[in-house]
Amino acid sequence: MQETLKLGIGSLLICFMVVTMGLNRIRQQEYSDEYDFKQDPFWYIIGTMFAGGIAVTALMPPIADAVNTYGYFDVTVPVIMAVFIYFCYLFDAPRFTNLVTYGCALAVCCAQPDSFNLFPEHLTLWQNRLLAAFIIFTVSKGLGLLNGIGGIASMQFIAVMILAIILMYIGALPQISGAVAMVYAGAMIAFAFFSWPPEKLIMSNSAFSALGFVLGCFMLNGAVEYAEIPMFVGASYLFTETGLVFYRGLGNTDKKNAGFMRTSYFHISGGGQYDTATVFGILKIIFVDVVLAMIQTASTERLAFPMFAVALNIWFLSILSGDTKPEELLSISKWSKKAVKEVLGKKKKQKNTKQRKSKTKGK
Repeated sequence: MQETLKLGIGSLLICFMVVTMGLNRIRQQEYSDEYDFKQDPFWYIIGTMFAGGIAVTALMPPIADAVNTYGYFDVTVPVIMAVFIYFCYLFDAPRFTNLVTYGCALAVCCAQPDSFNLFPEHLTLWQNRLLAAFIIFTVSKGLGLLNGIGGIASMQFIAVMILAIILMYIGALPQISGAVAMVYAGAMIAFAFFSWPPEKLIMSNSAFSALGFVLGCFMLNGAVEYAEIPMFVGASYLFTETGLVFYRGLGNTDKKNAGFMRTSYFHISGGGQYDTATVFGILKIIFVDVVLAMIQTASTERLAFPMFAVALNIWFLSILSGDTKPEELLSISKWSKKAVKEVLGKKKKQKNTKQRKSKTKGK
């Protein structure tokens, strides 16, 4: 375990440095209308993930007991498919891109062992594959939606990687998956520094959708290793936002609006005029999801925490959408003071009402 952590931490730092040096060369605040391969941050990030994943996988067999199914195939194929999906996005053909994304997700799911089934009591083998492919598709599209405000999409990606590292440390995931998670996290942490508001560098929604495909495939490998529920709980904010966008889009007649405009954080930010506090508010919710995912590993009930996490996310977002400022979210002292003031105010109002009624009766 110590050898794996040393290798993983070293890989994280190397990937972080490589991507940081690459992104420094193309530092720009506006995404150009004319596509320039050399100025696209996506290639620096996905290239580093690919090379780092290959290097770590090659170094892992002497350290780990066995690479199991998580080997070259699971590191290389999702990244290659993500590149193919990204090219489809560049052609600006949404329906074709959606079909390709789902097809790639289904192909990855079909490559998994027949013993893998999310709900063996209820689903057949092919029903499970179709559902797993739909989950990967949702993660891919969802991460693209989260790219509306700087920092949120990259931090959701990093949060799932951190969760995978913790699961590896407590033995819920194989060592190879933790090492690969550190490689992916290192590359994305570098971009997070540039995308933190105010952004010094931005990446297209299509690039994050392609990276979301990699994230979905990584989560699938966690599910194959019987850590499916913690992985899904860790990304429950992403699923919540994606579900809300779909729900709000059902009655939306204006199809010109981009999907991220129907996200909760876009409404919270005041129509896109956001500050760092908005991002911090969402990151607090993501942190709560990671903690719930860690608790899930000790729970025997499979579906309690995923449903609870989604309900909690909706509750948090409803609070943020109200009078509560983003920086006050999860602040116990401010919440308690506010709650006490409201209770005392109601009691005082009720007391004054009773006194007025008693005076009226006396007259």
